[in-house]
Amino acid sequence: MKIIKKENQNFVKVIAAYEGSVFPEFVGTKNFTLTEDIEKNIAYFYIDKEHQTIDGLIEAALKLGTYRNRNYQIDLTSFLFKGITIEQLMRIFILKIDFVRAELFKKSIEIKTSKTKSKEMHLLVENLTSAQAKLINKLQLVSDAITKVRNLQIKPENFLNSEMLASEVAHDFSGLSNLRVEVLTKKEIQDLGMNLLLSVNKGSTHEPRVLVAQYQGNPKSKENIVIVGKGITFDTGGVNTKGYHMSGMKFDMSGSAIAAYAVKVLAQLKAKVNVSAVMCITDNRINHDASLPENIYQSMSGKWVEVNDTDAEGRLVLADGLYYGATKLKATTLIDVATLTGTMLTALGHVYTGIWSTDENNWEQFEKASQISLEKVWRMPMHEDFNKGNKSSKVADLLNWSSIVKADSNQAAMFLKEFTNDVKYIHCDVAGTADKNGEPQGELVATLVEYALLSSK
Repeated sequence: MKIIKKENQNFVKVIAAYEGSVFPEFVGTKNFTLTEDIEKNIAYFYIDKEHQTIDGLIEAALKLGTYRNRNYQIDLTSFLFKGITIEQLMRIFILKIDFVRAELFKKSIEIKTSKTKSKEMHLLVENLTSAQAKLINKLQLVSDAITKVRNLQIKPENFLNSEMLASEVAHDFSGLSNLRVEVLTKKEIQDLGMNLLLSVNKGSTHEPRVLVAQYQGNPKSKENIVIVGKGITFDTGGVNTKGYHMSGMKFDMSGSAIAAYAVKVLAQLKAKVNVSAVMCITDNRINHDASLPENIYQSMSGKWVEVNDTDAEGRLVLADGLYYGATKLKATTLIDVATLTGTMLTALGHVYTGIWSTDENNWEQFEKASQISLEKVWRMPMHEDFNKGNKSSKVADLLNWSSIVKADSNQAAMFLKEFTNDVKYIHCDVAGTADKNGEPQGELVATLVEYALLSSK
């Protein structure tokens, strides 16, 4: 979204018309209605009292972004009300209007023949301070990253298999000299002993990939954040098939893209922090060599895992990724991001991302980051009782799923903790927030960026 410091006479100026404030009588009072005064080149955007909150304004910005009949400039200060800051307004309008106006991947026989330039929407911010200009730069980078993530999320597997995903991200990151990118091939993954990831890949026609993006913004510091992302480009469930319930399974790679693009933003900002992303990429499908329930595999950590549910594959690929981050990248804080468990939807719906943390200070910092980013998170419990099912295998150190523990989201978090090598750990389950009704969200990119920036202070 373009930011302008002076009014453009060729653009219609959009002013907030809050219920309870003074505005012309002709202004429509149906919520989120845009009423234009053609003579004065002004449009009034009506917002009722119920929506005069941060959440309400987010909803309003998403609606405002859909108006495309003219070129508009939004008078940001007119949207101020008690309890919201100009900086929060900047975040809401830049991120949400870019969100709703983003042009994402789509294939169509229709050919656009019109040469008419599409209508634009700018943000009018007068008297910008240097701090606000810096914030705007960050928000524009975050917005671009979210769009990139969403564009990857929405692609079907035949346009984004495991090899394509790694290649596309590596290519996009290649222009950043301060970001070291390495793509591990199947042979290199085998040499590392990442057999849990390889077990998921057994049924695939495409090779697995592990993309590692490292940014060292503070070489003198030993602190190192490693963000591991689940990159299942499509999840059939494997032999424990999902049956007809496969809608939306292309979004199962969301965590890996979110992790990678958060790191890209930090590199672009030249943040004084050390942070890396590890994308664990494969699909989970069925063929003659697919992993069978009750098979056992030795993880990179050396622990043996009985796979009694091939549809609990996310925790398998993450387990090897976490151990790689802990040992090869020398993480001092491990974070993972994954569309991991269906029970997350039952617990928190599409509203909150579930967060587990082994460290109180890390949780407080993550919560603060989410408050800055205006993304909703909710802390979930980590307790050894949730680990009982994981440790109930008769033939291996761990089970990858068990019916003993009904709260599977908590059980999954405890399973993953087994592979963190006692490094401080944050687990993020975006099963309910990565996409909403088939609409990719790019959720948590902003929070991860803010978390890392708080770590740099």
